[in-house]
Amino acid sequence: MLGNIPLSEIQGPRNDFEQRLAGIDGEIWLTAFKRFLRKENPWDDLNLVRVDRTVSANYPDWMAGLEHPELESIGPAEFDAGKLRLLLHCRQQTNCGVVGNLIYEYLRDGDMIKDCLSLRDLEEIQKKGITFFRKHFKGKFVPGWKSVVRMNNNRLGVPYLYEDGNQVCLGWNWLANRWNARSPAFLIVS
Repeated sequence: MLGNIPLSEIQGPRNDFEQRLAGIDGEIWLTAFKRFLRKENPWDDLNLVRVDRTVSANYPDWMAGLEHPELESIGPAEFDAGKLRLLLHCRQQTNCGVVGNLIYEYLRDGDMIKDCLSLRDLEEIQKKGITFFRKHFKGKFVPGWKSVVRMNNNRLGVPYLYEDGNQVCLGWNWLANRWNARSPAFLIVS
């Protein structure tokens, strides 16, 4: 007996909680539980992505250079993934999509690159796990337009996150490829 509650009534929720802690998103549940014990709202900051911009992003060996190295350390220390602004090039809304180079030029020439996600942002989003990713980006590819790179063969590429089964994966897409409505730019709004 726990107070006036029979132990048999506590066992089911306890087992459920233990399974959640041991699962793929156990860290989220543990953080929420600790906040609950401190009498805080356990879900207040679960949409937040924290980024240490003093840490260098993990760029691939084939990269010849960054297109915007001056933007690497620029951005907030944290942002709310639920408040990211989605932006589509007008041609992305059609079935055939648009070549990535045109999206890049649109973002660059419109001075929006500085507000886009970077590879460091993507790395931190990836660490949040599949449940977080599905909640905020379900069915979308999430590009890091702030981190466009030049390859050794002079082609441009951009990192992006995508869902593969129960994993959040990081890939690279070449700007010569077509991009459709499933690949909007995500801008951090202040």
